[in-house]
Amino acid sequence: MGPTGLSEFWEGTIKQLEQTEMKASVEESPDQSGREFTTYQVVLHSFQDRRMRAWYSVPNDPPPNGRFPAVLAAPGYGGGKVIPFHLVLNGFVVLTLYPRGQGESLKEWQLESGTKLTYHLENKEEYYYRGAYMDCIRGLDFLGSRPEVDPERLGMWSRSQGGGFTLATASLDQRLKVAVAEEPFLCNYPLAVDLTSSPYSELRDYLAQHPQQRTEVLETLSYFDCLNLVDRITCPTLVDIGKKDQTCPYDTIIPVFERIPGPKALHVYPELTHSPCTDFNAHAMSWLRRYLGA
Repeated sequence: MGPTGLSEFWEGTIKQLEQTEMKASVEESPDQSGREFTTYQVVLHSFQDRRMRAWYSVPNDPPPNGRFPAVLAAPGYGGGKVIPFHLVLNGFVVLTLYPRGQGESLKEWQLESGTKLTYHLENKEEYYYRGAYMDCIRGLDFLGSRPEVDPERLGMWSRSQGGGFTLATASLDQRLKVAVAEEPFLCNYPLAVDLTSSPYSELRDYLAQHPQQRTEVLETLSYFDCLNLVDRITCPTLVDIGKKDQTCPYDTIIPVFERIPGPKALHVYPELTHSPCTDFNAHAMSWLRRYLGA
């Protein structure tokens, strides 16, 4: 599925990332640490040598099997994300990553114009999410390089844009052993470009201003659409949808879920809007424990 040359595009992009040295700097951050864990501020060089930031949180108790399982966490579209301390307290190392131009990484670089969804929308080589997807893979590079982390036990759990990042990362990098995509964004663009709800409405507004670019825009988006990527996923994948979610509606997510080869599970909540869900959190934690062995 997907556009011509999709596999070649991403293989070439990943190769380019591999040629960029990570140059990780790791500095303890007492403000983000607690009695049971230590957090470090991390700066990484990523795709096209763009710098980004992350928080790296490590439980203070030594791991039972010599090395910790690790979870990558990425933000929603707003770009901010609180460290998921509950995961650290449950024995996981966590890298709370801010892809380029988001959250903590705004201190390194900001978009010169437009929004993340519309930045260089006419050019797949320069489109925002090409670098952002690689930033998530660079996060896995970092986790895999750490002596206290078991590189065979890497997972990812994030919501909204972070859920889209989770599906894309699992599609492009088989180091992930489990993926939890909560109410995922970045899905089913042929439908999403006409939505009036924010932030997909940014695409609708762009196309209203540039109607002659519609074919070109859909062509660019097809390379980044989870709909065209997820048939590459090999790890167990858990997804949820809120039937009252206007931001990431059911119809954008369900065809993406159906294309995941499996094993997979879907939780649909009839009354859930675009918000966290206590019931789903319990299922997600169970999946992480089952497949990462914490």
